[in-house]
Amino acid sequence: MQPLLDAIRTYADDEDLLARVQVPVTGREFHLLRRDDDVEVWMIVWAPGASTGFHDHGTATTAFTVLQGSLVEHNWLGGLQIADIGPGDARAHAAGHVHDVRNVGSRPAISLHAYAPRLDAMHNYRFLGDRITLIGAEPGRA
Repeated sequence: MQPLLDAIRTYADDEDLLARVQVPVTGREFHLLRRDDDVEVWMIVWAPGASTGFHDHGTATTAFTVLQGSLVEHNWLGGLQIADIGPGDARAHAAGHVHDVRNVGSRPAISLHAYAPRLDAMHNYRFLGDRITLIGAEPGRA
């Protein structure tokens, strides 16, 4: 997972990156920064209240960091674990890791996400308090 962390740190140091940002009124806005055979890197802009819902990233390992604002990650590891992620904090997960990432703050948040191999699918889950259940699948972002 270190190559993914290195990839997002490279983009996090790009001072011109935030010039691309347009904050959506609701939800999230996606900016593809890199896609090759080995890795995919996205910048995501989160409106206040935006959430991914519980999901995994198919066969891809993942890493993400927050550039501005803060996010809360709800991780399903056989039980619910919650992590606050602020500017400069980074998280990395193996393929199949299920989580829900949310902007619970009153200000927009900006994050960088890397996937390897490229994001080919996502599986969506419903959180039922003491378990999760698969509710659907979708292809990765094109």
